[in-house]
Amino acid sequence: MKFARLFVSAMTCLAFFSQAFAHQVDSVEFKFRQTKDKWILKGLLDIAYMLPESRGVADAPPLFRKDVMAAPKTTHDRYIKTAEHTLRKLLALKYNGKTLKWKISFPDFEKQPLVLPEETGGWALMNAVIEVDKQPGPGQLDVFWNDNLNSELILDTSIGNTFGTLSVFNGMSNTLLKVDASKKTPAESSSSTLPTKQSQAESWIISGFRHVIPLGLDHILFILGLFLLAPRWKPLLGQSLLFTIAHSITLSLAILEFIHLPAQWIEVMIAASIAWIGIENLFTKKLKPSRLYIVFGFGLLHGMGFAEVLREKLDGISGKDLALPLVSFNFGVELAQLSLLICAFLILIPLRKWTPQIQKIGSVFIALAGLFWIYKRTFL
Repeated sequence: MKFARLFVSAMTCLAFFSQAFAHQVDSVEFKFRQTKDKWILKGLLDIAYMLPESRGVADAPPLFRKDVMAAPKTTHDRYIKTAEHTLRKLLALKYNGKTLKWKISFPDFEKQPLVLPEETGGWALMNAVIEVDKQPGPGQLDVFWNDNLNSELILDTSIGNTFGTLSVFNGMSNTLLKVDASKKTPAESSSSTLPTKQSQAESWIISGFRHVIPLGLDHILFILGLFLLAPRWKPLLGQSLLFTIAHSITLSLAILEFIHLPAQWIEVMIAASIAWIGIENLFTKKLKPSRLYIVFGFGLLHGMGFAEVLREKLDGISGKDLALPLVSFNFGVELAQLSLLICAFLILIPLRKWTPQIQKIGSVFIALAGLFWIYKRTFL
């Protein structure tokens, strides 16, 4: 029982850590474009996410649009200065390994009266424009993201009629474009090429993986719930694949706007699916065929939850350009699920004689976590 208590304690610590940052921004999006002599990044920033008093603070309230617009100019100036300071710590652009100097502007604050972009929740967002001088070719432009809050940098790239989308995580980098060797001056570098399909796919595989590990505690507990009932590879591989197929269906349909449910109720139903799995494990001694129908149904539900995460990240991408990020993201989710199952088996091997106790205590924890999230997502 000692090892079982340690197992449950570790899961509890993970739960509290995950909840501490549950309401923080999880992505920052920019559109990358080029002119004759400039490389430009344009995006919307959550003002509260840029300020030290709210960055990384558990359950920190957002800044609201109406309040920011009504604030005095001195407050606006502080927001601008602090946002630039924060962004310069998070973002770096390098050409052939050389760090580039870039200028930033906040066009919303250059006009009077101040009118910020509208947002459905009333949050205060502001436009940001980053400009850097084009460099002589040949070479490649890389973007580096360094945010210890585990946010994700999403880059919507476009050259002519060619589009792409990249995902960059904390401590990572990716190539924005490559300049053809035949173009020697900035003015001649119009034949620049976007990141390869392979590079884009890899970035979205990582995004899908990280959406589960380490950021998706509810998803982790659902997969562990499947594991605890029947810790055997063959049935678990089938359930994991079935779950992925199901959430891929609704994720695609939701992103393409064929289906839509209110985000709050999706989150409540996802919590209910976790509670259901935990409770069912306590009253079921062996895997039954009915579990496959439940896994598929809950997979459809979780897919709509994934769509809420991806919708803003893929804003501006449509048609066939959605295929690559969607397929790659789902593949990353499946890899994370398999990795989670491998870890669970490795943990269970030395604790084999305590398997029944671990199954029972783990299922109780999962059920309680699901019930707690139902309450929190419904009433808080």
